[in-house]
Formats: sequence, C-alpha cells, structure tokens
Amino acid sequence: MMSGDATDPASRIWPFKKMHTVQPYDKGNNTLVYMHLWGVDDAAFWGNYDYSKAIEKGMNKNNLPYSGEFGFIETHSYWPITHMVAPKENALHCADCHAKTGRLSSLNGVYIPGNTSHKWLDVLGLFLVFATLLGVLVHGIIRKLSASPSVPKGD
Repeated sequence: MMSGDATDPASRIWPFKKMHTVQPYDKGNNTLVYMHLWGVDDAAFWGNYDYSKAIEKGMNKNNLPYSGEFGFIETHSYWPITHMVAPKENALHCADCHAKTGRLSSLNGVYIPGNTSHKWLDVLGLFLVFATLLGVLVHGIIRKLSASPSVPKGD
C-alpha cells in the first residue's frame, strides 16, 4: 500500500474506511465473482438468496469464466466515505478534524484551517478585518454628516 507525504504536492488527504467482509469466490479459478443481485427473475440474489444462481448469472453476464464451484473468503478493501455514509448521529463535525486537537492534528507540513496557525498571519488577518470595519463606519459617518439638506421643490 502506498502512503502520501505532506511534502509531496501530488499527495491528497482522502477520507476512507476500511471494509472487512466475506465475499464469494470461484474455487476453481481462485477469483472473486460477480453476482446478479437484483432484478425480476429467479437468479436475482436479493429475490431468492441463492448464491449458485446469482453467481452463475453474474459471471455469464460479465463474460467471465466460472468453474461452478464457489466458497467464501475474508477480504479487506478501502472505500471512500462517500459510500455508505454513517447515520447523522455518528457523523463528524468540522472541529473533529479542523481543531488544534482534532483528528488531523498529527499531520505535519500541511496547512489545515482551524488546526494550523501562524501568529503573524492571524494578527494580520484580524487587523484587516477591523480596519475594513473601521473604514466602512468612518465612510458612513462622513456621508451622513456631509449630506446636504434636501430642499423641497416648489409647485
């Protein structure tokens, strides 16, 4: 398995989960199998739960060799978390990763908003926010004070 490095510009943080499961495989060819899972026929697995029919049809449909003999094998795979997202009560909040003590706090060499800070950059950012607010307030006050009184038009 490859792992990224914070100094490698091609590396990306990608949230995933490790999937532990047991899957059917072709004992004769020693390969994982395709299964026909749904449909309105007697071979659809979710309709009758018959592995034999579902595997045979799935392998035929994908033009793959099938010995006719299957077993089960434990597998591990990595799935992006966009698949099978956790229920909302188990969902992460922004601060779970983007905080000084968040899940990403041990990741070095990468700027993570809310986790990584640079004192002078923070000071500059606050200064710019307050300077903008002050500029808007001063501008508004000057406009209000310098506005000429409106003269009613005669009939």
